[in-house]
Amino acid sequence: MKYKKIILMLIAVLCTTAAMAQGKFDPKRFITELHQYVMREARLSTQEAARLFPIYDEMLEKQRTSFDQLRAIHHTKPTNEAQARGLITRADQLEIQLKETEKAYHARMLRVISAIKLSQVLKAERRFHRLTFRRMAGKDQ
Repeated sequence: MKYKKIILMLIAVLCTTAAMAQGKFDPKRFITELHQYVMREARLSTQEAARLFPIYDEMLEKQRTSFDQLRAIHHTKPTNEAQARGLITRADQLEIQLKETEKAYHARMLRVISAIKLSQVLKAERRFHRLTFRRMAGKDQ
């Protein structure tokens, strides 16, 4: 179950990267839309958003490096057993690192908003990414 969440987040990053490759992706606009959607769906006050989003954005920035490394690993075709084993081990390490980063930042976020609000924020984030994928696939819903 944990790996499914990690994979979903990885897909989110990969899709945004794919959108960038198409020349249509604007990272600032994406973050602005994400913030607005999360704020609206989680019913965050302006004060809560002002405290939460700097921490949230910092978490995403730290995770981006690991996502980039994972993407490179997933696009690498191993030529032998040892290389394949090494790639699998490194991917596992990166996924654990991503989860540890997420856990640490969730603890920081819980200091500035309630657990219920953070839960709503995380659900809204997942919905936003699903909607974004559908929109990018041409399935506006």
